[in-house]
Amino acid sequence: MQDLNQILPPVKEETDSDKLSVHTKKGIWKRFIRMLLKCRLPWIWLTAYIILDFSTINFGLNETDYTAQLFSGDTSPELLAKLIGILVLNLLLSDAVLFVRMVTEAKINRNMRELLLEKIMKLPMKWFKDENPREAVYRILRNAQAVDNTIILFVLPIAAALYKSVSIFGRIFSYDWRLSIILVAFIPVQLLMGFLFGRINYSLNEKESGLKAELMRRLAELAANIPVAKAFAKENKETENGSELTERLYRLDIKGSWISQFMDLSETASSLVQSLIMVTVGYFLLKNSEITTRAWVTFFMFSSLFTNAVFELLMYWNNVKLIQGGAERIADIMDAEEEDRSGKECPRLEGDIAVSHLSFSYDKDKPVLKDVSCTFKDGCVTALLGVSGCGKTTLSSLLMRLYEPDHGEISVDGTNVKEFALPAYRRHFVAVSQNPMLFSGTIRENVCYGNKGVDDAALKAALEKAGAMEFVSSLPDGLETMLEEYGDNLSGGQKQRIALARALLSDAHYIILDEPAASMDAIAVGELTKILKDSAENRCMIIIAHDKPILSACDRIIVIEEGKVSCEGTRDEVFANSSFVREMRGGV
Repeated sequence: MQDLNQILPPVKEETDSDKLSVHTKKGIWKRFIRMLLKCRLPWIWLTAYIILDFSTINFGLNETDYTAQLFSGDTSPELLAKLIGILVLNLLLSDAVLFVRMVTEAKINRNMRELLLEKIMKLPMKWFKDENPREAVYRILRNAQAVDNTIILFVLPIAAALYKSVSIFGRIFSYDWRLSIILVAFIPVQLLMGFLFGRINYSLNEKESGLKAELMRRLAELAANIPVAKAFAKENKETENGSELTERLYRLDIKGSWISQFMDLSETASSLVQSLIMVTVGYFLLKNSEITTRAWVTFFMFSSLFTNAVFELLMYWNNVKLIQGGAERIADIMDAEEEDRSGKECPRLEGDIAVSHLSFSYDKDKPVLKDVSCTFKDGCVTALLGVSGCGKTTLSSLLMRLYEPDHGEISVDGTNVKEFALPAYRRHFVAVSQNPMLFSGTIRENVCYGNKGVDDAALKAALEKAGAMEFVSSLPDGLETMLEEYGDNLSGGQKQRIALARALLSDAHYIILDEPAASMDAIAVGELTKILKDSAENRCMIIIAHDKPILSACDRIIVIEEGKVSCEGTRDEVFANSSFVREMRGGV
């Protein structure tokens, strides 16, 4: 039985990285802006939003001006009519701004998700090798809104707040330049507070996002491996692990609350001092008849609007620091190097696959394949043998160009495979992995995946060939039976047969089977051997296997030991010359 920690890795211990830091990574802003430029933004809706929002600001300033006149004693019908009219227009415009904003948000979200999905489909396998899939899914789903939030909660509002600040300052300066200077004098202090709190919030959000991603990964793994946890009586231990993560998240939340409270107190104190100074100065100016009562009332009302606009700028800066962590992760994806999909089309691809002096490593210091040379003959079934971890599956991945070799080349019928466009080349390959990947959906949808225009006759013939028709027919809904996630309502052998049927239904010339008998009993393996013999005609079939019965279906064998080809030839030649195969066959 497997050790539980091999399936459920231990929770990462709290390190200094969990502690708050005001230091951010270099170059974030460049990547941040570059990411925004790559997004498919709905420019018409954004323009409409800006026009409406700026119009609302202008009407709001006029409303304040008319209200100040009213408080100063002007009760003329003309002023009242203007004030009522501006109030109605402001109400209508506010509703229009809200509607346009919601539509703009929805469009940005949709476009960003489509762009991310398109980008992810073009990323090389190495990216997926370096990423934990569950954490990546969490980050993509959670952080896909980073662009929407950046536009809606930062770019547009900060533009509006700047416009409002400049417009208000222009008006108040016309009333009294001395009071205006007092307002401006406090801006550096307020900006400094916003800068410091913004950096702290960025650090806090980055740590929180990482912990939430780890918690989701942990819960997803645990949910998939509940039987193992119970078998090892580790329920309490797993509960403790989950509690540790939630406790660390709780501590971050508390830190965030204290920071938020301290930021609010700082802003309130700054605003209070500013107001006291202005009231004092304004009082003496009014007492000395240097300004009128109307000018003082109007100035004081506009000064409040100006102060609010400055605090809005600080809030938006704080928002962008919160958003920036998520946006940075999206930028990581957007900046990731894509597969080179250029090259010529290949509507037909047949012939031997020749591997010449091939070397490959996932990590630079740990080579998996070392100077491998071998040939997979067309029209033959070739077995790829070797101990676990020797590089068999890696070689098959290189044949399908899921990875690119570090050195050497692969050619098909004498043509280097790099000359072919990736999508066109891969269409000629189909693979069945050791752990078949099935999707939630019907059996029909799973078998037909990647195969267009399949009729029922061809579908049933493929299922019959794969030895799956009997159990599929016994299901109440037959081909329309819904499979759970990963096909978990089927046994391992049944999943293997469904995946094999999908491969046999394909018109791909090259078929790669990775441990096809891994989940089958002895009788099923015998049936599979016959299926492979019958299906290999006029195709190139490569089988990664350890099972002795499977070897009877193979015409040729390639043995890999320690990342190198130790023996290659016909079945009889390899049986005679390979000590590995002799040991595998029990000394025969």
